[in-house]
Amino acid sequence: MNQKTTEADRIQAAIYRKMAPEQRLAQAVRMNRQMRALMDAGLRQQKPSWTETERHREIARRILHASTG
Repeated sequence: MNQKTTEADRIQAAIYRKMAPEQRLAQAVRMNRQMRALMDAGLRQQKPSWTETERHREIARRILHASTG
């Protein structure tokens, strides 16, 4: 990890520590939704014939198995 990334991680951690627990939870939910939306957008491009249900199942599978490809 480079020096800038390490410093950015420290700053981000400090910001999260200052948040109330409900703020941290809300942020985690927002990040999770954003991640799922990005994965869905990628799958729509890669597999245009897939239905929404198929894409959602694939997203769940990838999250469950910690796989991105």
